[in-house]
Amino acid sequence: MRNLKLLRAQECQAAQALGTPQGFTLRLDRRTLLIGTEYGIVELDPRTQEVIKEIPLTTEGFLSEDGSGCIVGIEDLPDQESACVAIATGDVILCNLNTSQMECVGSVDSGLSVMSWSPDQELVVLATGQQTLILMTRDFEPIAEREIHQNDFGEGKFITVGWGKKETQFHGSEGKQAARTKPEVLPALSWDDHKPRITWRGDGQYFAVSAVCPETGARKIRVWSRELILHTTSEPVPGLEQALAWKPSGSLIASTQDKANKHDVVFFEKNGLLHGEFTLPFQKGQTKVKELLWNSDSTILAVWLEELNKARNKNKVRGEVRGNKESLMLEQDPGNKAWNLVLGARDWSSVVHTRSHSTR
Repeated sequence: MRNLKLLRAQECQAAQALGTPQGFTLRLDRRTLLIGTEYGIVELDPRTQEVIKEIPLTTEGFLSEDGSGCIVGIEDLPDQESACVAIATGDVILCNLNTSQMECVGSVDSGLSVMSWSPDQELVVLATGQQTLILMTRDFEPIAEREIHQNDFGEGKFITVGWGKKETQFHGSEGKQAARTKPEVLPALSWDDHKPRITWRGDGQYFAVSAVCPETGARKIRVWSRELILHTTSEPVPGLEQALAWKPSGSLIASTQDKANKHDVVFFEKNGLLHGEFTLPFQKGQTKVKELLWNSDSTILAVWLEELNKARNKNKVRGEVRGNKESLMLEQDPGNKAWNLVLGARDWSSVVHTRSHSTR
């Protein structure tokens, strides 16, 4: 039996005047955080709460001085001593963290909603305002571009047969009728931001994209290969939400589902079929799930929730240890939630950041 233990929690009061965090990445070689705001990049040492560097993106016109700009992705590139930043207006910028020099390495006229790098940082995927995916090399050479929304199931349909098919799975007392029943397709919830989500498998051979279908208004998950070839499309899941996280070990893709009387974390296989779930211990309508995140060895899934009660408006992180489902509930003060970062992008036990965890 293993339990989660909170090692420490830190808040950086000094950074609150620098803008609102819109995304962050870990600079592992220096054990610092690179945080994107509506004005630029801030490098922060969470151990000392020191702001090491500020790199404004307003001076070159990449972000507006009135604070209306939006960074949709930021990635530390340690071998180049640079950070790659994607702006909602469509620019992709390479920023040298030593000299603060900036280079626009590409631009998309329709704008950008997501930037996601492969685990080995050899590839980068951009989701555009025209609902397309652009795959590029680490040197920003285009490889392929595809529409996000495809009518075809994907090349995986040729291997999704036999026990991989929903019709041949065991349905217990529900009988064969359960396999024939088509779930009602419902539009995404009102608080869904309708932005795509991208998550990579740990080995970087596949990535999954959750996006809202323009025809039904519902979310659907598609799995793409490293060459931007559609592999599979998920089965229709009523109430599917925006959170998305591929288990690093490669076996399951986690998301969340709003059901009639409960709120579940659900798991998809690479073939697009549902494969298990667990129910969150909250009343329906009490919380919304903002994000999901696995730790590096696939043993803990963090669920970042926000209470929908505006009077309280607290954020929570729940950690589920897969196998025994031991959990820990953490609550943070909503007064400082902007700069109290509760999730890290790497192994929680080995990187110092605002909240660290270990297992016992």
